[in-house]
Amino acid sequence: MHLLLLLLQWQLAQPPAPPPATTADHENPASGIVPDSAKRSAPLRPGILARNPVTSTAAAYAFIPVFATLVGMQMWEWGDTTHFKAGSDGWMERRQTHGGADKTGHMWSFYFGARLFPIYFREVYPAEPRKAALFGAGLSFLGSVAVELGDGFASAYGFSYTDMVFNTAGVLLALAQELWPAVDDLLDLSLFVNYSPGFLSPKNPNKFDFATDYSGQVITLHLRLGGLGLSRDNPLRYLRLDLGYFARCYEVNDGCSKEALGTRDYETRNVYFGVSFDLARMIRDHGERDSWWQHFGTASRVFNVQGFVPLGFNLDLNHGRAVNFGQNTDSQLR
Repeated sequence: MHLLLLLLQWQLAQPPAPPPATTADHENPASGIVPDSAKRSAPLRPGILARNPVTSTAAAYAFIPVFATLVGMQMWEWGDTTHFKAGSDGWMERRQTHGGADKTGHMWSFYFGARLFPIYFREVYPAEPRKAALFGAGLSFLGSVAVELGDGFASAYGFSYTDMVFNTAGVLLALAQELWPAVDDLLDLSLFVNYSPGFLSPKNPNKFDFATDYSGQVITLHLRLGGLGLSRDNPLRYLRLDLGYFARCYEVNDGCSKEALGTRDYETRNVYFGVSFDLARMIRDHGERDSWWQHFGTASRVFNVQGFVPLGFNLDLNHGRAVNFGQNTDSQLR
């Protein structure tokens, strides 16, 4: 799912093609003078999505749930039971199945969808950005409901109310950013992926399902200091204060997991504090408009490309809030 969303973002974020040059309809070949009325560019014809808004909207709202269902049936064993199971699988407690990393992962996934889908709907409703934002957020929320319903028909999972809380929080954050520029200027939510040894292990039969490699992820909420009204000459405007969360050694294939070692001693739940560069703001202030650098800056707001060199520390909640540098832990995962 993450790969599909990334490909869609790349495609839809392409700079628009320049409008075709228009020629004067009433040039005077003798004088060489073109009337002012002929100099004005003819209005561009709306695209095929904008010409068919109802069909375009209905198609998107039908495709995403169906696609999610097909993926879930293939990768997460949806439909292996006809008995619908629902309940709470916990929040972010120490004994929770994934140490809470699945909650922040759910939040980011549907946050990303609610940031991505409005790009499509801005093509459907080019003159109504608010409607595009609402339809995009609604589609991401519908996708989250489809995922939880699918989990409800999987014997290994179940519809999770706590997952829905985090799904909804991610969608609402993205919607706030779409509707209010001040919020967008102030906050980022990003995913950092560094595939875990457990995911890459020969014992892992499904190396395509990287979305659930929770031992290789960090989800980070960034406070963009430039959104606080700092002047362009103040270098602090190009920094972000980071608050992240990650868990290690909770996954079955991790060499340090309970399943591998028979003990939970190496499981860690970690709160990360750090600082990072606001690459998107740097590029926006100093890069060329509509360049590939601009697209890279936009992507860096949702995919943490600086995660390999984290500037901060974490507190291990499972071991007396032990302090570790960056994203390191004392577990056997690293």
